[in-house]
Amino acid sequence: MKLKPLDQYIDFIEAVQTCAADVYFCSEEGDRLNLKSTLSQFLFASICGDRDYLRGGTVRCQNSTDYDRLSSYLVESEDERRTENEG
Repeated sequence: MKLKPLDQYIDFIEAVQTCAADVYFCSEEGDRLNLKSTLSQFLFASICGDRDYLRGGTVRCQNSTDYDRLSSYLVESEDERRTENEG
């Protein structure tokens, strides 16, 4: 899933902390930040000013029910919609 534009990334990180399993931000370059990790949260906060970088990345949850907890921050990507329509 893609991130919606974030005005307050802290709200998103707080929502991630309520998730049952790990949540990853994956960049187009192949970087993976575990957003439940304090160090990764710091790195994520430092890149939040780069809207293009955030727009290119995706959020992956290990537990599928965690997508519901983060739904106000996420939008389905084109690839996910295409895969869903093919299935």
